[in-house]
Amino acid sequence: SIVKNTVKNNNIFSGRPSQSFPVSAFVSEEMSSSALRKSSVNEKLSSLRGGKSDINFALSVIPTIAVTLSFTAVMTTLLRPLDSAVAQGTKLVFAGAVAGIISRSFCAPLEMVSTVMMCKGDECISMVDELERTWKEEGLRGMFKGNGANCLKVAPSRGSQFFFYELLKKKLVLMGWGIGATASLNAGSRLLAGGLAGMAAACIVYPLEVVKTMLTLYPGQCRTIPQAFKLILKNGGVAGLYRGLPPTLIAMFPYVGFEFMVYETMKNRFETAFGPAGVAALLLIGAISGAAAQASAHPLDVIRRRMQMQNMGKGDDEKEKSPKQFSNMFTGLYRVAKDEGWHVLFHGLGPACFEKVPSTAIGYFIYEAMKVTLMVSSV
Repeated sequence: SIVKNTVKNNNIFSGRPSQSFPVSAFVSEEMSSSALRKSSVNEKLSSLRGGKSDINFALSVIPTIAVTLSFTAVMTTLLRPLDSAVAQGTKLVFAGAVAGIISRSFCAPLEMVSTVMMCKGDECISMVDELERTWKEEGLRGMFKGNGANCLKVAPSRGSQFFFYELLKKKLVLMGWGIGATASLNAGSRLLAGGLAGMAAACIVYPLEVVKTMLTLYPGQCRTIPQAFKLILKNGGVAGLYRGLPPTLIAMFPYVGFEFMVYETMKNRFETAFGPAGVAALLLIGAISGAAAQASAHPLDVIRRRMQMQNMGKGDDEKEKSPKQFSNMFTGLYRVAKDEGWHVLFHGLGPACFEKVPSTAIGYFIYEAMKVTLMVSSV
């Protein structure tokens, strides 16, 4: 009996493990636990590497910010006492450029996700999901990818828009066209001046718009502005720098026109009723004008960005496919609506408005402050 019990209790050492001590389950559990610990360690190491990369990126942009602020302060001091016609025009361009850079940089992550959602359509689940994916895969740098090119574009673009807008308003006043009952320009004349100003500015800076889109969508292929230019020229030649310009020009008329019209009309009516607009009023009016502008031209904006990406597939990565080919804006609108659904033409409208509303509000507030500082007036 003793021998029998001893053999029974020591079956673990035989070829038949006892059911009361499952060796395979024990080994499997230990291996699983080891794998989990290893995975946890890898995640922590990856997190540390990502954190270090984010810190390096933040430190790398500090000199650029310092130089930009110093340049802005010096130029403001030099331009302020000047009063010639050329100086007044330069002040408008400078004020618009400063306002554009600050406002767009403040909202760069939303600008980035809006661009991605417009170009990829239903591949993107939601704005929050795309932001989380970018943060996880690319860190802080990914949230601001394309912002350098965007600032290079928006500085002359926004400056040119304000310059041409003020110039056209003065021409309309001299012609006596579009004068309202209050002896100032009516909403229609402001829409016309703003629309034409937007189209003129777009022609000047359009290649940088294409570069910004490339940096946003293909960060693996082009991490710098020169690399983006090289990739565009390689795939589409010089014409690639202007692909999508026609829908851009058409979209710019309502986009910029509505923005200027809504902003100045609401601002004038507010000041007539309540006196000079304060900070809160300027921010609110700017936000409303930005939302109106974005909603008025968003489908054309989607097609414009899709056309920018034609023939721009990565090539080395088969998973990345070139966007569908559109011969013109109207074909693009029809094919996207037919093949992907009308809703895709409004993909990215949410983040675009989220970006446009604060961006426009901040931009107009800074522009008004710069006008006061530089002692420049407008019609």
